Amino acid sequence: MNLALVQHAFSMKTLVEYGPEVFRKSGDIVKQSGGKKVLLVTDGNFAKTGLIEKVSQPIKEKQIAVELFDRVTTEPTDTIVQEGVARLKESKSDFIVALGGGSAMDAAKCIGVMAENPGRIMDYEGVESNFPNDGKCPLITLPTTSGSGAEIAGWAVITDTSRNYKMSLGSPYLKPDYALVDPVLTLDLPPAQTAYSGFDALSQAIEGMLSKRRTPISLALGMCAVKLIAENLPRAAARGWDLEARSNMSTGSLLAGIVIDISGCIAVHSLAETIGGMYHQPHGLCVALFLPHVMKFNFSGDYSLLAQIARALGVNTEGYSTRDAAELSIFRVNQLLDDLKFPGFHEIGLKEEDIPKIAELASRNVCTADNPRPMGVGDFEAILREAVKG
Repeated sequence: MNLALVQHAFSMKTLVEYGPEVFRKSGDIVKQSGGKKVLLVTDGNFAKTGLIEKVSQPIKEKQIAVELFDRVTTEPTDTIVQEGVARLKESKSDFIVALGGGSAMDAAKCIGVMAENPGRIMDYEGVESNFPNDGKCPLITLPTTSGSGAEIAGWAVITDTSRNYKMSLGSPYLKPDYALVDPVLTLDLPPAQTAYSGFDALSQAIEGMLSKRRTPISLALGMCAVKLIAENLPRAAARGWDLEARSNMSTGSLLAGIVIDISGCIAVHSLAETIGGMYHQPHGLCVALFLPHVMKFNFSGDYSLLAQIARALGVNTEGYSTRDAAELSIFRVNQLLDDLKFPGFHEIGLKEEDIPKIAELASRNVCTADNPRPMGVGDFEAILREAVKG
């Protein structure tokens, strides 16, 4: 595909500020925007770490009230969104701050937009969620992981409890207004969550580059993201206090978020969202396990691109043919999984009898349409059976 001759367009609605201690600017942003009361959307576990009070302080210092909504779970559901909307209206909050990983940020986005739109969040499932009204409640995102890219992306993933299925929603109305990307907020992230969220970012960068909707911009940002993550994820997982590694991971995750906002994800996320919804496993874990399998499925599509990805992953491809260098990209991803001690498919509960259902649901996921090689139910079944054997 000669991208130099194809028209492209993208928009960055979100104002991004990056760096240690930028989270302290939240109070100034709310005050300058005329906000009177903030709904802080987060996970209740942060109360034990003191992080909720830490990020609330600069807001309260501006004489702005903070209402806490800490009902978000690891995999946010439609019912949590409904509860959040009710709390937003009851508290008369006029600003939302999301503190956490992709779950908290996705929940906050949906709470804000559903406060201004009719029906239920399930009514808007799809790559182009047809929300009739923009959310009037401004949103600041404060990511505590380096993985989801949710701090800037116009996407959200919410579990439909009636189907036990993770829905993807895409809309410019889901884009946050401000993102304060502060690596200091990621320092206490445990090793496993660091690895899972980091691999989510790595996969997003690779998926966006392989996507049928890739552009010169997403390729350039994706390569930079892959390099940063491959070099720094093992360090950040092993030494959580390493601010340089954490900072580079925050940058890599932010870039990967821009990549998928432009070009979308592919079948890796189709499978991960389906598995995660069925077995209630961490999203980043599921993404990581499926990444090499989907890369293998798409292997014959573009050897040159995969060879470039291999080099961005830190592989020395000198002396290798383009095809062999491309194959090393898959080898390196598997090597990273081993180095970071990821569990296998059996340990997350993947059952052979569930394969037909998983394949059917994954084939209908919105990310499947962007996979560079067409995928049907049978292709998903083949990947899943290989995963079970492996």
